[in-house]
Amino acid sequence: MEFSSEINELHHVITVRKQAADMAEEIGFSQKNIEEISIVVSELADNLIKHKTINGKIICSLLKDGDRKGIQIISEDCGPGIKDTGKALKDGYSEKAGLGIGLGAVKRLMDEFDIHSKTERSGYSSYEETKEGIGTIILARKWLVPKELPDKTKLNETRFGIMSRPRQGEKYNGDQFFLKYFDGKAMISVIDGIGHGEKAHEAAKEAYLCLLDNYRKSLDLVIDDMHQRLRRTRGAAVSIALIDEHIGTLDYVGIGNVVTRVLKSTPRVSPANYNGIVGVSIRKFKVFRYPWEKGNLIIMSSDGISEKYDLDKYPGLINKHPVIIADIILRDYGRRHDDATVIVGGLV
Repeated sequence: MEFSSEINELHHVITVRKQAADMAEEIGFSQKNIEEISIVVSELADNLIKHKTINGKIICSLLKDGDRKGIQIISEDCGPGIKDTGKALKDGYSEKAGLGIGLGAVKRLMDEFDIHSKTERSGYSSYEETKEGIGTIILARKWLVPKELPDKTKLNETRFGIMSRPRQGEKYNGDQFFLKYFDGKAMISVIDGIGHGEKAHEAAKEAYLCLLDNYRKSLDLVIDDMHQRLRRTRGAAVSIALIDEHIGTLDYVGIGNVVTRVLKSTPRVSPANYNGIVGVSIRKFKVFRYPWEKGNLIIMSSDGISEKYDLDKYPGLINKHPVIIADIILRDYGRRHDDATVIVGGLV
């Protein structure tokens, strides 16, 4: 359940507000919460217009975390950026007249909030050095927590951000992603069906179902089974990571060009992939084991994301919520002619 709306005219604010309210109602929020969500979406959308942003959009999606459900709202643009985000979050502050509640109130109305913004002068001597990074990403989340669920169902120690979209003009997304928490572990995978369109989607979907059936097995057995199940498809590039919080390890296997990086790790961890296509041709592969510590950050992306992304170009970004990081990578390094998926996160 997700929608993405471009915001460049006033009537778009009304439309996206209704879309968000309808989604919140379907998720099961109370009328009071629906009104709060509507206010937040209206304020964020209105800001995109009043600040004359470039490529402004609102993205709303269903959140699932264990037994919890919620709504995620992302406001994204490509400039001009906010000069002082700290000041912008203070009540009563506004560079231009708008709906009037401000980002500080937006933050209070939601359960989770984060913001990253970069202007032409945010840490660089020349705009031309990093002009692709200009803009603002705002993340707002509100959770629906049924009263009968105990606090232990809240997975506050795991944070992942996922952004995925099909090739421009395509109905089907040839990428799939997999994220599963179990027994103090987290399994993460990005699957890139070969080619584009419906056939690529079918291959990636079969790989996803294989992971769903086999996530408790060792990664070498998962790949073996997936290779057999995908033989009737055009195949896929697949990377799988299994983080074990208890013993502090990252098990990893990658076939094809789904790229994985691990940041903030000592010693340096550089997961390696083997050539091949799962379901078509695999000459050999090995499951690697690396050390993992809380605070490490894993980034896994399909080849619809340029490998040239560099988080150092975005001062302070690495410490932001993984959704913010994933959105910026997709926004600035996603290839329009290809399906694109990125997962960012870890245990905190």
